[in-house]
Amino acid sequence: MLQYKPISIILINICLASFGIVTTFYESNIPITVLPMIYGIAIFGAAILISWSAESSEKDISGSFVIALIALIAVLPEYSIESILAYTAGTSFKNNNFIYTDRVGYVSANVTGANRLLSGLGWPLIMLINIYKKQKLTNVLKDNNLEIIIISIGLASMVLNSILSFQSLFISAILIVCYMFYLYISSKKESYESEFVGVSKYLTELNKPTRILINIILIAFSALSIFMVSHPFVESLIHIGEKLGIDEYYLIQWLAPLASESPEILIAGLFALKNKPIEAIAIILSSQANQMSLLIGSMGGIFAFATNKFVSFPINDTQSIEFLLTSGFALIQIAIITKGNFSKKIIISLILLFFTQLIFTNSDFKLYLSILMLGLSCSLIANTFIKKYSKSAKTV
Repeated sequence: MLQYKPISIILINICLASFGIVTTFYESNIPITVLPMIYGIAIFGAAILISWSAESSEKDISGSFVIALIALIAVLPEYSIESILAYTAGTSFKNNNFIYTDRVGYVSANVTGANRLLSGLGWPLIMLINIYKKQKLTNVLKDNNLEIIIISIGLASMVLNSILSFQSLFISAILIVCYMFYLYISSKKESYESEFVGVSKYLTELNKPTRILINIILIAFSALSIFMVSHPFVESLIHIGEKLGIDEYYLIQWLAPLASESPEILIAGLFALKNKPIEAIAIILSSQANQMSLLIGSMGGIFAFATNKFVSFPINDTQSIEFLLTSGFALIQIAIITKGNFSKKIIISLILLFFTQLIFTNSDFKLYLSILMLGLSCSLIANTFIKKYSKSAKTV
């Protein structure tokens, strides 16, 4: 039986996303100050559609696999931006006789900014929502151990890149294979029972063939909307930033990822607000696993393709520090998850660290902060495992 309220809500969000797509064809006739608002609302509408269809899809597909697919779809804006940056960087590198150019720096700037946004801001914000709603967060490590492993491999590759000052095609291939392995394992996990509410509940009550068809259409449409709207959204923001005299490198590292990362943070936030902490945390961590494997791996692959040679992705001294700092944020996040202490003070401290590196942009400061974070993280992880081993030894 038709329920007009859920249908009308779905249609409203489809219209919002569709308006964003249409705007991409007529943006020259629209004031530049209005464009970010139109594109931002379109991404918002598409993200909500994904959250509803993904929730209801858990009735038919492995919950873990659905989460991995949501994360992949949600990071499409970042992949589209990074692909364009990597290709133009490769072309620039080739045209300048394989000499490092600013375009090459923009690629790693976007990657490091995007990953730091998730580990230093997105994940802590989701955790704060869960803490505020007094959710039980005792099994974060156990429920997301595969994601933690993939993130760990990604951060290890970043440290290696920083030391070597380049990313080889071999490392790029390993990271892409790791993501494929992650997606395969996720598809094999058993589904867990979910409580459905609102629009997602309405979708689950449809007969199975209709439900599956609608979910596929909504996810495909949302993915298309995000893919088409994200790049012009970022470009419109950059144009406004340029008018205000903001550095282009800074915009590419922070403003572009902030726009492109909004879907997965938004989706995870919606799950957290709906009292679904497991799914909320899983979406953020799965998005990170995506970006620490497939995104970083693709960066090197697309760059090499644009040069028409089997070349490694070059990293200068500044970008080496950026990679090191990004790995520091990822490792301290893993240390907190491993320790299992999700107090407000610890989570807020991580957010403050994130804003500190935005304020103090000097490379030397970032290097010292990287070393501090990596050292502190290693000591926390070691201390956690020593305590666990001691407890198990006493039990025996």
